[in-house]
Amino acid sequence: MKSKHWSLFRAIIQLAFWLIFVGSIVYLHDPLSDVRYGLYPSLSIYSIFIGSITGHTLKYAFLGIAIALLTVLFGRFFCGWICPLGATIDASDTVIETKAKNKQLKKITRIKILILLATLLIAFLGFNATGYSDPITIAYRGYELFLYPFISYLGSEPLSWVLPGYAARDYPFYYYNWIWPAIIFIGILALSLFFKRFWCRVLCPLGAIYALLSHFSLLRRTVDADKCVHCGACVKGCRMGALSSDGTGTIEHECIKCFDCLKHCNYGAIQFRFLPPYKSKSIAHPAQGITRKDLLVVAGSSLMIASTRLTLFAASHESYIIRPPGALPESDFCNACIRCGQCMNVCPTNALHPCMIEAGFYGMFTPRLVSRIGYCDFSCTRCGTICPTGAIQKLSLAKKQTFVIGTAYIIKDLCIPWSESTNCIVCEEVCPVQNKAITLDRKVITNKKGEAVEVLLPVVHTELCIGCGICENRCPVSGGGAIMVRKPKLTMGDSYG
Repeated sequence: MKSKHWSLFRAIIQLAFWLIFVGSIVYLHDPLSDVRYGLYPSLSIYSIFIGSITGHTLKYAFLGIAIALLTVLFGRFFCGWICPLGATIDASDTVIETKAKNKQLKKITRIKILILLATLLIAFLGFNATGYSDPITIAYRGYELFLYPFISYLGSEPLSWVLPGYAARDYPFYYYNWIWPAIIFIGILALSLFFKRFWCRVLCPLGAIYALLSHFSLLRRTVDADKCVHCGACVKGCRMGALSSDGTGTIEHECIKCFDCLKHCNYGAIQFRFLPPYKSKSIAHPAQGITRKDLLVVAGSSLMIASTRLTLFAASHESYIIRPPGALPESDFCNACIRCGQCMNVCPTNALHPCMIEAGFYGMFTPRLVSRIGYCDFSCTRCGTICPTGAIQKLSLAKKQTFVIGTAYIIKDLCIPWSESTNCIVCEEVCPVQNKAITLDRKVITNKKGEAVEVLLPVVHTELCIGCGICENRCPVSGGGAIMVRKPKLTMGDSYG
């Protein structure tokens, strides 16, 4: 491979994969879409590896395993060809003026190896860190919770022509706590102010796995010493800083096979060939520079991070954190959930939203039901179908319609019939449970004027309520509403998990 057109070909393929990624988010948001095809989290061998340690296997894991095997053949191609976060960083790097121009950064690129080691260690301690560090998950959340809602608001009319079930929101940002995924997403892009592809070179644990594998890959960069004039054009153009200062040597584990060096070389000195690693040695090792002090820091920080699982106690006892139907007990749910956000994307009523500190550090970005924004559709099982890890179990429609996620409670001081002696039957009308979890009790009471009036008073039958939240969502009382869904009451000796 020595043609300059390889760089253009790679860029076209990268754009195509990015369009597929964005298209999948748009497609899955359509209520009529087939949610069995939420494949993107399964592309990450990092998520698969961590999941195998914590005991939760990803659906379609063969995709990530296949990419890992191809990395041994082609090198770290995923980062430059397929990764949606990498494509987004490349696009942002074209408009961000970096302070350092593509220098080798051997001393700090080892950080991603240390992050990988730390996340593996805390996985053995029961902490699943993929939701905080996996690039595919971060990209999915950034696009789905931040970019897509705003863009869909602007282009709602054209999208409704293409997707028959699509309905745009009346306002651009419609995810509770959307600002935090947005800050993280923008922050990662802004790191390029220091140097290009900062995240990929320094922080990405998925990139660390591919770096370790690609150190032994077969597709390697070679330079013809007779043709090379050491002009430095390839060094200046390398977005990963993977070349030696004279352009003849290559840090193979940092090379993402973007082929920009082919484009910049005007002397035909560079080509990519399949060679045994011992015939074209990398000028550096992925773990080069890691010291005993680094490992001690990894061990100490891992223990500190893993200890935040103690916040599960607080999250499991917060009565307003309602999990989706089919969710595992709180501890198992947080262990299994990779925080990809696909369940929020496919929810047709916009009921699921990311948690932040209200669920503790370990519960960040996990889904919760916010009934005042949306309700759990009685005829929908989409979140359990798309969940890649089983954190939300796939339920049959019949089982889902009896799965209790919470209980509605009437706030009588706010409820119109109870506080104002005026009829309001909204909650009873919308209750989807067959035998009605909310009924109307006809009583004659004395109103504020001292008059005896007949009023229909709503009463919740907790033994029938499943906590879908439609009553809270449709309650006409402004603010928090006069009926609220909370976790179901426990009997003596039970726990929320």
